[in-house]
Amino acid sequence: MNNFRPASLLLIHQFPYLVKQAWGSLQSKPAFVSGVVTTLGLTLGALLTVLTLAYVMLLKPLPYPQQEQLYTLEHQLIDKDGQIDGRAFTYPNLMHFYRAQQTFSQAALIYYDADVLISSPKHPTLSQAYVTPEWFNLLDAEMALGRGFEQTEAVNQYHPVAVLSYDTWQKEFSLSPDILDKKVTFSGTSYRIVGVLSKGFQEPELLDTGMKSQVLLPWDFNSISEAERKKWGNDDGLLNVLAKLPAGKNPGQVSQALTGLINSNWQENVAGFAFFNGWGIKIKLHSLKSVILGGSEQSIYLLLAGLIALVLIATTNITNLFISRTAEQQHNLAIHAAIGASKSQIFAVLLIQTGLLMLMAMVLALVAATFGFALLQQTLNHIFPRVDELAINAFTLGSALLLSISLAWFFARVSAQMLNYRQLNTRLHTSGKGTGVQVPGKIRNALIIIQITIVTSLVLACLVLFKKSLDTINRDGGFDTDNITFMVLALPASDKAAERANQLQTVRRQLLALPQVEAVSQALAPMAFTTRALTADISNERYSVKAKDIDHEYFSLINQPLIEGNDFSAADIKDDNDVIIVNDVFARQLAPDSSALGLTLNGNAIIGVVKGIKLPGKNKIPPRFYFPASQERNMMLIKHLPGQALTREQLVSLLGQVNGRFKLFSLSTLNERRQSRLFSQYTTAVTSGALSLLTLLLAAIGLYGIISFGTQMRRLEIGTRLAVGAKRKDIIWLIFKDNAFSILLGILTGLISLLLLVLTFSEFLTPYIGWQLLPLLIATLGLIAIISCCACYFPLRRYLNQAVALSLKTSQ
Repeated sequence: MNNFRPASLLLIHQFPYLVKQAWGSLQSKPAFVSGVVTTLGLTLGALLTVLTLAYVMLLKPLPYPQQEQLYTLEHQLIDKDGQIDGRAFTYPNLMHFYRAQQTFSQAALIYYDADVLISSPKHPTLSQAYVTPEWFNLLDAEMALGRGFEQTEAVNQYHPVAVLSYDTWQKEFSLSPDILDKKVTFSGTSYRIVGVLSKGFQEPELLDTGMKSQVLLPWDFNSISEAERKKWGNDDGLLNVLAKLPAGKNPGQVSQALTGLINSNWQENVAGFAFFNGWGIKIKLHSLKSVILGGSEQSIYLLLAGLIALVLIATTNITNLFISRTAEQQHNLAIHAAIGASKSQIFAVLLIQTGLLMLMAMVLALVAATFGFALLQQTLNHIFPRVDELAINAFTLGSALLLSISLAWFFARVSAQMLNYRQLNTRLHTSGKGTGVQVPGKIRNALIIIQITIVTSLVLACLVLFKKSLDTINRDGGFDTDNITFMVLALPASDKAAERANQLQTVRRQLLALPQVEAVSQALAPMAFTTRALTADISNERYSVKAKDIDHEYFSLINQPLIEGNDFSAADIKDDNDVIIVNDVFARQLAPDSSALGLTLNGNAIIGVVKGIKLPGKNKIPPRFYFPASQERNMMLIKHLPGQALTREQLVSLLGQVNGRFKLFSLSTLNERRQSRLFSQYTTAVTSGALSLLTLLLAAIGLYGIISFGTQMRRLEIGTRLAVGAKRKDIIWLIFKDNAFSILLGILTGLISLLLLVLTFSEFLTPYIGWQLLPLLIATLGLIAIISCCACYFPLRRYLNQAVALSLKTSQ
């Protein structure tokens, strides 16, 4: 730091000359310049991408007025044992809160859904949000055209209007200028378009990360049936509340007050249901920002830590390049010293050079960051929230400037440390004999230790994450997903139930008549379950269990084994018989020491037990039961021959032959749905695998460079030893032995760092700790050993294979 002030004065007075001289010097070494700029530019570009993402997610205020006062409500359904049975509102509880609450200055109701836009010839399925007018006020929703919802669209006004997202206006209506004169039709209801949200509006992602509503409709028109609107025990995860808490009010106290308000009313309305004896409601407030983050902070911290480690490895590699570069510049620097340049002036010369390099690297880094933002927005918008807000901003530029200045000063400082000013000053007088740059052993060893420490800790951590993700991806769930398509239909509400059921059976028969179709099941996809309340008829024991309605073809179609008893029959489905099938987990819970067959729950007899399935991404199999599906079920599983999946056009044509008002809501394969649920695991596997390979590659290059430079500095010693009779193996052992301590110390330091990390964050890292770490540790150490041996041996081969006389020559 003593050099900084004189160097800064020199920079001010002679800046143009020094820049010109530094640029000319760098132009003579294009390989050095390209190596430094490319390595640092790409690694710092990745770091800037993640730093900006971290800033947007963790530090940047939400783009809404008084965003710190915005909250969502968690409606906890507490069972008789004090456990949380559900975390979503029931419809009547939500409406009671909306009408009775006096705590919040404003509260908006939201119901997320999707439906087919039947007014469009393409019949696209659009995501919907049914909201009350307060939604627009709370979010200060800016409009590109028209208006948002007003009091004319308040609850119970039933005014059919719609607001489109900008993306919907662009994709579905080609930015039509007369959009406010058009209507959209969903499920037989036409809505007049009254507004279009602005292009820059960011909708808060309350339901799922990356989910955007394509059309907004008034609350009154939500698709919840009249029967469901009166059920106090059926919670619905699509129901949400966004509310504004007046400044100064304590969220904890408000939670308690709302718990009393909602729970007392709920208790009155479920008093006649024995199942809910001892149950209760608890309300908990969550800040809007915490809900949007959704626990993704851990992922961003891990990603940031990995990239910082990668940048450190790249920095050590570049440090070695600068050491070599300093050795090459001795003659020019000696001229500076001979004509009176001081230490600080020589430091200024080096600082200008490193500054120019960092400037070029940072330009490349900003370009790389721009591409990184686009990549995140395209591929990871379902993992990280708010990625749509990523762009080069003041934080990005400030971080780039700080990194540039810090690295330029660091590299200049390291280069200056390599120089012996007294020897440099006398170099021209002595023709440079014996006055070459000598790299202090401490610096060389420190570079090796840093490299090995980071490689050991980062590669081992990445391999653990990679293996765990891969194990989850490859885990057998206990059911088939290959060659199975899942179809959801949008059915007209006006059709009679019996007529609709007959037409759906016609659809099923026509599907089975296709040569490529092997089986059809009228059922929900295997990954989705609802929650049902059950009471044992004999013991009166109460259960809240995951459930699914299926038909008699379901288990055989997905190859889910029947362990005991019978499957559903066609008659059970047609006559809606009072029978159920349970999985083995629920069977053991019902009858630990005997068979569950014959037991009745809610008047339904257990006729069979199936093996439980493990859903993608889940580690446990919960209790589940299955009941006969209605023949009006609008979902079908279609098993087809390999490589002969039905296309959307084929299915649309088939549906049109049966009923022109039957619309294809969605079509997907079970493999696609499985991969969607495992998206975070795939992302983790790819990221950790790529980071491991990149770390090993950079470490191999860095270690080779450091040890190679050290070997080059010792070529006279190597030549002398060979001249006096030393054997090849003795020289090899000498180089290996001299570097072994630094390598082993780096490995030990890396393992200690990991141990401290595990002890500090044991709560989060416990699932990753176990015997499976041993082979991964051995693999990591083996890779490091191979890289270290190659880095020690290959630079040495040159001197072992060439004539001894060449090694004894000096270029100094």
